[in-house]
Order: sequence, then C-alpha cells, then structure tokens
Amino acid sequence: MGGLKQEVEDVYAASGRTRYCYSSKDKQQERAMAMGAEEDGGRLEMGELIPGLPDDVAMECLARVPSRSHRRMRRVCRGWRGAVGSPEFRWRRRAAGAAEDVVFLVQTAPPAGGDGKGSTPPECALAAANLTTGEWRRVKGPVPLFAQCAAAGDGRHVAVVGGWDPDTLRPTSDVRVLDVPAGTWRRGRPMPDSRSFFGCSGGGGGDGCVYVAGGHDVSKNALRSAFAYAVAADAWRALPGMAEERDEPQLVAAHGGGVIAASGYPTEAQGAFKRTAERYVGAAAGGGAWTDEGDFVPDAAETCLASVRGNVWAVGAGRGGVREWDGAARAWREVADGPPGVEKCVKAVGVGEGAAVFVFGTVADGAAEGSKYSAWVMEAGGDPWKRVPVPSGFGGFVYSAAAVLI
Repeated sequence: MGGLKQEVEDVYAASGRTRYCYSSKDKQQERAMAMGAEEDGGRLEMGELIPGLPDDVAMECLARVPSRSHRRMRRVCRGWRGAVGSPEFRWRRRAAGAAEDVVFLVQTAPPAGGDGKGSTPPECALAAANLTTGEWRRVKGPVPLFAQCAAAGDGRHVAVVGGWDPDTLRPTSDVRVLDVPAGTWRRGRPMPDSRSFFGCSGGGGGDGCVYVAGGHDVSKNALRSAFAYAVAADAWRALPGMAEERDEPQLVAAHGGGVIAASGYPTEAQGAFKRTAERYVGAAAGGGAWTDEGDFVPDAAETCLASVRGNVWAVGAGRGGVREWDGAARAWREVADGPPGVEKCVKAVGVGEGAAVFVFGTVADGAAEGSKYSAWVMEAGGDPWKRVPVPSGFGGFVYSAAAVLI
C-alpha cells in the first residue's frame, strides 16, 4: 500500500483542520502536495482493514484521509472499498471534523480549440470547488449547455439534469448522476419531458429527491408542471401543477421537506420576473400540493435564493443584501451586507449542510480585478465574508450549483 498507507497514518496523527480554506496560494500548494502521495500498487488481503488495528480504529484512520484520495482507497482492497462507500464512513468523517465542503458548478468553459472570443459556441463543464482544501477541478464527463444540477440530499449523489444538446442546440431530457465519493457517473432515467431553463433543487429534509419545476417547452411556452426524481430508485413521478406559469424560476429546498418555486414569468411576459412563490409540501408521502406564498422574492431579478440554516436566504449585492425569511412573521430579516465588491450575485447555495452560504457573482470592476467573477463564503451566524480564490480557467458564468459535504 506504501504511500497511501503512510498518508493514512500521517492524517490520523494530524490535528484538526480548518473548515473552509481561504489561505494563500503557497499553503494551498503545500496542502495539495501533502494529499498527492502516490500509492506503490500494494494491496491488502481481505481481513483486517489495517493489519494490527481493530476495525473501529482503522475506520477512524480511513475517515480522516482527504477526499482526493478516496478513489485510490477504493482500489486497495474490497474491505477498503466497502468501508469508503459506507454510511458509517461518512458519519465518522463528520464526527471527526474531517468532512469537506464541495460545491459543484455547471459553468461555461472555453471551448476546445476556440479562441475565447465567441467564434465557436460556448461549452459547459462541471467544476468542483473544494472549499475545505482550496482545490478546484473539472469533473470528467459531458455536460449539456444550460444544464441544472442538484444534490440528492443523501450525502453522496449529485444529479445533472436537462440542458441543450451542444450539437443540435435542442433541449434534452438526459439525467446523469455522479457518485461523489466514488467519482463515477451513471445514466439516470430521463426526465418525462424536455424543457429549458427550469428550476432544479434537492428537497428539504434530505428526502433523496431532486425536483424540477417550470421552465419552458420547445415552443417557448412557460410551464406549470413539476416532477420529483428519486435518485436511489431511479424513478420520476409527476407532482401537481403549480398555480402559475414560471419560466426561469428559482427552486430552493423548503424546511421540513419539499421545495419552494419562486419568481419566474409567464409566457406573455418574457423576462418580467414576478415576486410570487409557491411551496410544495408532502414530498415524503408522494402526494402533496402547492401552496401560495404570495409576494415572496425581494428584487426578483437581482436576488439568488439558497437554503441556509434550514431557512431560505435571499442573497444580493450591496448594503443589507443578505436576508433570511421569517416564516412566522412572513417577512425578511436582514442578516448582512452582500459580498464585498460584488456587483450582482449570479448563484448562491447553502454549504456545510446549511451552515454557510457560497456565492458566485460579478465583480464591480472586473478589469481592475483581472476577472469578471469572484466567489465568497459566509457562515450562517452572519460572520464577515471570506473570499474564495477562483483559479484561472474557472471564471466562467455559473448556471447552476449544488453542494455536498464529503
């Protein structure tokens, strides 16, 4: 096992880690080098996870290994493969403070062979930003233009849904599911229809479903229909239709289960985003209904919604830009100012299982900053914003975001 075993021992002996990484480039490089040790090809025989150690102690050791090495760990032996894929492994990582926050972004990327000046059609890719280690990487595999992504809420799966076929520029109903710890993809059952610019989100309460609502059909008609995809069962079911057509809505997990579909616009009002919202409840029972939330979204065209601390946050730029929805008072409560220097928030998502919010936005003075976009994290207590360095090559527009605690 060689280098990988030494990595396990070194990590087990190390002290606690910082939850989110905002360190200098040098420290990030040191951390990446420490995690990049190569195994020598040795294999453990079936039996003890680590010879000479009780399995519970061995599991504590394995649980502290950085996620970058999990794929290699799974190749060591069947025992390690089963351990790394187990719920106990994920539980022990959380208990030990070793879990890592990873944000997945469906993001524009420079087209292969393109000149970057618009002479070739744009391409999308799935980026993985590890907020704990500071590492950004591209996830291998094709991603349709304008696809949506959502975390299933089971702690390990992210679904990439729909989008446009890059060759035909027509909507696709494709579904691809990423097993994050294993680093493997599988084809999911296609959506019941092909639609564009729909809302997509995991459900509140970790129900293991990905929800799709609204958008428009191939004739540009705004839609009321909605579906739920059970990731484990690989099955779709139709939900009751929403009361209003919602093209380009925002979908966000609702406290206690289900989702909130907010904003969007009807067919005859292209681009005129409404402030209303509807909440879907009864997800676990398989039935349920949409209920009217009234005027819900502040600054409908300028606000990103995210599920943080079990509540809905509205994240925008400027003074008082971050607000939390008080369901009892049916009003927004100011939490903090928007991210420093951000002109407009493009996408926001709750991270750390709702303990913080990640924001990707446009920079007010992109020429001076050297990049058009920047990324920030703020913990749910309203602590000061911390900037997340965005490496070169990851500065494209973000269409969708999902977060997993690994």
